[in-house]
Amino acid sequence: MGLLDKLGKTPLLLDGAIGTMLMDAGHASTRSPILLNLEQPDFVAGIHRQYFEAGADVVIANTFGGNPLKLAAEGLETQMEVLNRNGVELTQSVCPAGRFVAGDMGPCGKMLKPLGDVTPEELRENFHRQANVLIDAGADLIAIETMYSLDEALAALNAVRDAGEIQTLVSITFNQNPKGYFTMMGENVARCSAVLEDAGVDIIGANCTLNSRDMVDLTADLRASTAKPIAIQPNAGQPVVRNGVTCYEQQPAEFAADVRKIVDAGADIVGGCCGTTPEFIQAVKAEIAELNK
Repeated sequence: MGLLDKLGKTPLLLDGAIGTMLMDAGHASTRSPILLNLEQPDFVAGIHRQYFEAGADVVIANTFGGNPLKLAAEGLETQMEVLNRNGVELTQSVCPAGRFVAGDMGPCGKMLKPLGDVTPEELRENFHRQANVLIDAGADLIAIETMYSLDEALAALNAVRDAGEIQTLVSITFNQNPKGYFTMMGENVARCSAVLEDAGVDIIGANCTLNSRDMVDLTADLRASTAKPIAIQPNAGQPVVRNGVTCYEQQPAEFAADVRKIVDAGADIVGGCCGTTPEFIQAVKAEIAELNK
């Protein structure tokens, strides 16, 4: 049974942040988190286990920065295959029966021409190489997330579809202004939904930047723009810096209460982004359980 087959009256639950867990454990943010798939596999698997134990139906592998262009910027391009394969396999190693593992694909860190130096063909090949590894490693779906540009999201989605048959989630990162919600490149919710639908996406989502309260209205806009399943992953409030350390101060109960409003606004799949931990996912799980009473 695939992920889409499990969608019903009760929303499915994604995991929360892995970067937050790494920082809380003292791992320097300047090092690529994907390296831990090789250097500290038990530690990474332990984070995934905590999210499954908190109730997540889907846990996203530690492969967010695993595309070749992103890895090349850190001198890690030759390790692309092993880093991505290990990321999926570590998550699979702690995945209970009936749950799912998502291969994670994030931005390449470069801009398309003419704003940058990457061609559309290079961008698509970049994501195609990563997708091949994630699919071959046995991921249940591919999560393309934290995309600030619709063009980059579309390149990644097309690359995944070329690589093989697998369900896809594409999550766009929006900013809010008085006129509504827009990507960094100026694309609105309706345009993002229409383009991704035409390209054959299975699930359309939004993650990062916005807090749980702001995601309520965004969810309503997204729901009005598409009949596809919707996945929403807010941040745990806005970041604050204390003693040189970035912190998120929202509490799990407040986050979970907002997520219930997000579900009421039309979300089919919910989880957390920056600042969220297994405690947040556990609180959301309890809130969602109330929907069945």
